[in-house]
Amino acid sequence: MRGQKATARWSGDKVRFEIEAGTGHKGVFADEHGPLGDDEGPRPTELLLGALGACTGINAVLLLKKFKQPFETLAVEVEGQQEEDWPHAFTKIDVTFEIGWSGKFDKDLADKALDMACNKYCPVDATLTHGTAISHSHRPA
Repeated sequence: MRGQKATARWSGDKVRFEIEAGTGHKGVFADEHGPLGDDEGPRPTELLLGALGACTGINAVLLLKKFKQPFETLAVEVEGQQEEDWPHAFTKIDVTFEIGWSGKFDKDLADKALDMACNKYCPVDATLTHGTAISHSHRPA
């Protein structure tokens, strides 16, 4: 079984966190709007939507290229509807691919590529749609 890791480290100020990936990449900050935070970074829920967009987008690029579909640009807009009450869970998420085509494309192949990008190859989509067991614990620093 493969493993991934990320650490969200509190800055010591209000509710700002720096996120460091297990690969060593860091610098993404999560924060909340006032009065809890200083609104210096995306909210964790926005990061979740961004992760879904990046994951499906990476797969879309690879699959559209594999299927030899002519495109120059691709953006993935991810919009989520949340419950009004805590924990404000997402109840619906829409993924929209905005593609700048550079020639004649095959609609059926493009649709197949995008469906596979979301529903076959994206671990973020699979985690959200298939459910994941999440546990928690604590240890001294």
